[in-house]
Amino acid sequence: MPLNPWITLFSFLTIILPLLNPFVAFAVNPQGEALLSWKQSLNGPTEALSNWNPTHETPCEWLGITCNKKKEVVELELSPKRDCYTAELNYLDLSGNALTGEIPSEICNLLKLQEIHLNSNQLEGSIPVQIGNLTSLKRLTLFENQLNGEIPNTIGNLKNLQVLRAGRNKNLGGLIPREIWNCTELTMLGLTHTSVLGFLPPSLGLLKKLETIYIGSSLLSGQIPPEIGNCTALQNIYLHENSLTGSIPKSLENLKSLRNLDLWKNSLVGTIPSELGNCKELSIPLAISKCQNLEALDLSENFLTGNIPQGIFQFKKLKTLYLFSNNLSGEIPKEIGNLENLHNLDLSLNRFSGNVPAEILGCRNLTYLNLHSNLITGIFPGKLSRLVLLQNVDFSDNLIEDTNNDFRTKKMLVGSLEKWS
Repeated sequence: MPLNPWITLFSFLTIILPLLNPFVAFAVNPQGEALLSWKQSLNGPTEALSNWNPTHETPCEWLGITCNKKKEVVELELSPKRDCYTAELNYLDLSGNALTGEIPSEICNLLKLQEIHLNSNQLEGSIPVQIGNLTSLKRLTLFENQLNGEIPNTIGNLKNLQVLRAGRNKNLGGLIPREIWNCTELTMLGLTHTSVLGFLPPSLGLLKKLETIYIGSSLLSGQIPPEIGNCTALQNIYLHENSLTGSIPKSLENLKSLRNLDLWKNSLVGTIPSELGNCKELSIPLAISKCQNLEALDLSENFLTGNIPQGIFQFKKLKTLYLFSNNLSGEIPKEIGNLENLHNLDLSLNRFSGNVPAEILGCRNLTYLNLHSNLITGIFPGKLSRLVLLQNVDFSDNLIEDTNNDFRTKKMLVGSLEKWS
């Protein structure tokens, strides 16, 4: 007797389908509740499952259900005569169930699936190449497993795909298939903490609806393609902890909705482009005046040079500015006082000089201030006690003078704010 795809899927694990309708009350145990909720999600006729009675104590007597001696569901079998029930399935969520083994290729025969959530399990093996059969698929979440191999190029067949999240599969590697850029409906591409490698291709610019690209802590190399500026819906760019080289593309000025730009710990060189000022949602370079929604900018641990563009301080929503461990120089602009919502400022391990501007006291929400290992001189302006939320400060390895002469070595270390009040 030919097996329905669900036999393969459900016999290799202990099945607990997620509750899809939390507002239905059942007397049956939680496994039965999950099965009844799944039944309600089916679009086809369900008369054959009429003995799935919510008043039963357990689902063990229900059609197609097999239980062990502890009355725990261990298998759901739908015979070929009942193929219509699974053939109509459009939503599958088996996340967080400690599932093991490989993803069965038979799941890719369920051609009406629009969402598959298999994240947060212990699945191994590769992503089935047959995944390209699911042309109605909109969301595919596979993160936090033990998958390996490469992303199949058949992913490019998924023209309706909006979300692909396969991060935290450390052995998932290879090149990002060029076919993925055919997924023009994609809004989220998440491959962080994987072993994907190679360049980001210019075809990235074809993803006009992309809002978040999250490929941090991976093995990317080469330059950030200027075509990324064509992804005008981008709000979040997380490409930290890779081996990216070259300069930050000036085309980022086109990203008017950019909120988070996270490029720390790469091998980027050059200056911070003033064109970033056009990203009114962002918050860093001089021309950043067009990125007014930017809340976090992290370009730390690169090889950037030059001054901080003054335009970066036009971003009223900026909360985090991390530029530490670069080769930036010049003075800290007095316009820093414009950042009233700034919580975290780290300019350490650079070559900044001159005085700390008195205007820094305008950062009234500052909680973390790190300026250590620069060439800053003079006396710290005003009383830090005015920054009532400030909890952590570090001015060590500079030439800053302490007005209270508490540090005669002129190395102001992290400590209590009371000594500067």
